[in-house]
Amino acid sequence: MPTYAVLGATGSTGSNVLRLLVQNPKNQINVYVRSKPKLLQQSPDVASNPNVKIFSGNLSDISIIKSCLQGTDAVFSTVASNDNIPDTHIAQDTAQSIVVALMDIRMTNPDAKLPTIIWLSSASLNEKYHKKGPAILHWLLMNAFNHVYGDLAHAERYLALHKKWLNVVLMQPGGLVEDKHHGHELNLEKPADFLSYADLAAGMIEVAEKGGYDWQGVTLGVKSKGTKIEYAIPGRLVKGLTFHYFPWIAYFRRS
Repeated sequence: MPTYAVLGATGSTGSNVLRLLVQNPKNQINVYVRSKPKLLQQSPDVASNPNVKIFSGNLSDISIIKSCLQGTDAVFSTVASNDNIPDTHIAQDTAQSIVVALMDIRMTNPDAKLPTIIWLSSASLNEKYHKKGPAILHWLLMNAFNHVYGDLAHAERYLALHKKWLNVVLMQPGGLVEDKHHGHELNLEKPADFLSYADLAAGMIEVAEKGGYDWQGVTLGVKSKGTKIEYAIPGRLVKGLTFHYFPWIAYFRRS
């Protein structure tokens, strides 16, 4: 039976990955969250599911992350932030914890089979994908989410330093929205303009099951039209640009 780990199972992507994984009784699932009560509030059925083990605590607690990753076939790393807050480093923290935990596993057992990391990235970080869209749109996204993308880029460069022994697949979707399944298609050419978190989660699971995408940037298309466009997106862009050009506002709001 396959064993998976889901890091960040209370977020939009991670919760959808977990929801789909538990539908298959053959899956063994290790779930990492910072807040177990929040997870059980969102997904109360996992508390009684014998195939689900919950690991909660600080992301920097390597013993917790190591226990969560031990013996898994793939790790869905979905810990992320959508807010363009200065000094964001959640992706870097996640990458470092994963690498240190897996190195610890290797030191304990050099013959241990290590999982593939299915890493949530963005099409905005892949020139092959973003150059096929309007340049002004790419500029807008990179500035409205510069702190988020900067954090992601640093994290992915750190992961690449361990390429000789670490297998990572970069999932690089286009715009993400809350919507139902429309049917996904794995794609190495052009992302869908908008993709539901549900379709992203299904695509990540397909990548884990198929294998063969190590160190590639995989994006997704949709099989049917009708993915909703969230009307909150313009507001998020304005907020992100504000934090980009006036970062002191974010610090003021935080205090």
